[in-house]
Formats: sequence, C-alpha cells, structure tokens
Amino acid sequence: MKRILAIILSGVAVICSAAPSFAQQDTLRILGVGNSWTRDSMRWLSAIASSAGKPVIVGHAYLGGSTLEQQYHGIDDTTYTYKHRNIDQVVHNTYQYWKYSGTDNPVKTPAEGYKNGLAGIGVTLESVVKDEPWNIVVFQPHVIVKAHMPEYCGFDINHLVSRIKEMMEPGVAKSVRCGIMIPFSYPEGNTDYRQNVVDAYNGGVRPSTQEEWDQLYETMHCEIQKDAIRLSEHMGENCSFIINVGKAIYDARNDRHLSGFGYKLQRAQNNTHLSEGIPMYIASLCYAYILLGITPDDISFYPRLSRDAHLTGDTGKTIQTDIVNTKSDAARARQCAWKALSLLP
Repeated sequence: MKRILAIILSGVAVICSAAPSFAQQDTLRILGVGNSWTRDSMRWLSAIASSAGKPVIVGHAYLGGSTLEQQYHGIDDTTYTYKHRNIDQVVHNTYQYWKYSGTDNPVKTPAEGYKNGLAGIGVTLESVVKDEPWNIVVFQPHVIVKAHMPEYCGFDINHLVSRIKEMMEPGVAKSVRCGIMIPFSYPEGNTDYRQNVVDAYNGGVRPSTQEEWDQLYETMHCEIQKDAIRLSEHMGENCSFIINVGKAIYDARNDRHLSGFGYKLQRAQNNTHLSEGIPMYIASLCYAYILLGITPDDISFYPRLSRDAHLTGDTGKTIQTDIVNTKSDAARARQCAWKALSLLP
C-alpha cells in the first residue's frame, strides 16, 4: 500500500510544480469554493501570506455540509435543497462569504453568521465570484472525491468550473487558474460514523467494531489520494494545481507531537472538522506553499492559540480548552506540511 501511495503522490508533485508561477501577481486574489472544510483549511492563509510579504485577498464561499454537485444545481435552481443536519437547506442564496485582506480577521457576509435551513440569509455564489477579479479558484471536493466524475454518479466537476467562468468578466475568465484541494480522511478512533463513507469506500458494509472503522479510514485516505489524481486528469486544463491537504493532515496525525492538537487534529473524537490553531494552520500552509511559491523559512506568522477538545464520559459533551502554541509547534507544523507537499522522506 505504501509503495502505491508513493507513486500516486509523485503524480501530485508533477501537477503542483507549475503552481508557484501564480504568485507573480502584485496582489493575488484567491477564492475557495466548498463547504466548511474550505473555511477551516483557508483560515490562516491571508495571515501567512502577509508575514511572507505576499499581498493577497483571500475569499471563500462555503455552504455547510454540501457537495460541489449540490452547489452546481443550486446556481440556477433557486428552490434546490439538500439535507444538512436533517434540515432542507436551500443552496442558491445561503452561502456564507468570508473575505480576508492581509489579516487573520475576515469580513463575514452575512455578518450574523451561518443559519442552517433559512433561505435568503446568505449570499449567492455568483455574487462572490463577481466580487473580485479572482486569479485563482480552489475547488474543495466533498470527501467522496470520485463523486465529482460522471462515471460514479453522473456529476462532472467541469460543468461547475465552466459555470463559474461564465459568471466572470471575459478577461478574468480567460486568465483564472483553477485547481482542487484534496480533502483528508478521518483519524483512527473517530466515532462520527458516516454512511456515505461506508457506501463509497466499503461497499455499503457497515463496520461492526472500531478496529474495522479504523481500517476503513485508512482505505479511505488511500482512495482519496488516488481519486484526486484521476479527478485532476479528468478536469484537464481546468486543473492547474492540486493542494494536498489530505496528505499533510495524514502525516501530522502520525507525528507524535502534532497529533496531540485537538483529537488527532479534529475538533473532537466525534467530529470531522479540523481543530482551531495548529491543525488549521497546517492546512493553510499547504495552500501557501503551492499558490504563493514560498518556503517554511519565509513564514513568521503562526496562530498563538490552539483548541484542545475531548468528550466527557458522563455527558458526551465536548470540553474545549485553549493551548498556547510555541514557536517550536509552528516550526514543526511548517515542516510537516512542506514535507507532505515536496514528498521528502
């Protein structure tokens, strides 16, 4: 399995090799399109760029718990809904838009935040696309990466790319570079058991023990990596780069020190989001290395706090406490992300 994965990741390195040329703009405008994993993964990108002397505008349009297929259908169908937290969520005008301009504090639209299930309380994807002349658009596939190719369920991510380019001014659409972020699998011991993961990666057979779930998560990681290469090849000219957040998070979970942030980098054992602080920092570093053409030595910024999280045995509720990050923590995170992307041993 390790030998296969090394071959797969070599393909990622080839695709990513041209990406630093994007960083030649005076101000680089980077847009992320996805769900809340995009929000988490791009959390510190603007601050990292600023510390490295790279002027950027970073935006992301996210729709919690959604797939890119659902977002595509909701562009023109104003009544299209999907299930999120057991509520029918309207897609068209319920996006949350976070925008950073060289700081770590985003301007949020709507300012009051995300409200699940309420149509009209957010913005449309088209309004976000038209807000800036974006140089780069990063698409974040749902964790079922193969679902973005027509042979799996009929959806083609290229249709979404084309539709977004149609929203842009002709000159912007011609020069914009698009690519994908590879999502991460779930960590060993995770108890947020998802049926869609079972269907996609275990033939619909639900594991009966935690050990079997952990084996599924390992398979899931390897399949995500393989499917991302297939997806990039399917996208052709629509995929100029790959940001391998999935590999960096996987490596961090196998680092004795870094795996101690959150529950193996997650918010909690029964949660699939990255934890605040160092885990989100690792993900944002992946974006910075690929899109800005910088190295670990160029970066001075790091988040000062991380969030530890664990479940109480009595109530099952998550208890969160703040942890002060050190320069050593940040340096270790920078090297972990760098090695994952540059394929160093």
